[in-house]
Amino acid sequence: MQTFFTSLYSALISIFQSQRPADYGLYKTDLFSLVGWSTLGVALVLVLAFYYLFNSALRTGMFRTMHWVLTLALAAGLGTLLANTLSKSHGAESSSYLGYFMVVNMVVAALWFLLFSVLLKRWSTYARTTPFIGPF
Repeated sequence: MQTFFTSLYSALISIFQSQRPADYGLYKTDLFSLVGWSTLGVALVLVLAFYYLFNSALRTGMFRTMHWVLTLALAAGLGTLLANTLSKSHGAESSSYLGYFMVVNMVVAALWFLLFSVLLKRWSTYARTTPFIGPF
C-alpha cells in the first residue's frame, strides 16, 4: 500500500507543483503512507459513526443530506489537519509542497468518505438513502 499512497499523492500534488522539495524522501518513505492510512482510518470511522452509531444505535435522526455534508466536511478538515500535524511532527519543513499536500489530502479524505458511504450505507437503519437514493 505504500506504493499506492506514494503514487496517489505524488500524482495529485504534481498537478499543482512539479518541483519536489529537498525533503521529498521523507514524504516518499514515511509521510505519504502514514498520512494515507490515517486519513483512510478517519474517513472509515466517520462513516461508521454517521451510519451506524448516530443513525442506527443512537437513533438521533441525523439522516438528512445536510448532516451527511457536515460529516463529509469534518472528514475533509480532519484530513487537512492530519497532513499538517503528522508532517510537521516527522520533521517536514513548512513549504508550498506541504500546503499542496494538505489540500490534496483534504480531497482524498472526502473521496474516501464518499466511497465508504456508498459501500456501507445500505445497512443503516435510518440513513440508507443518505446522501442519495438509488443503487449506490
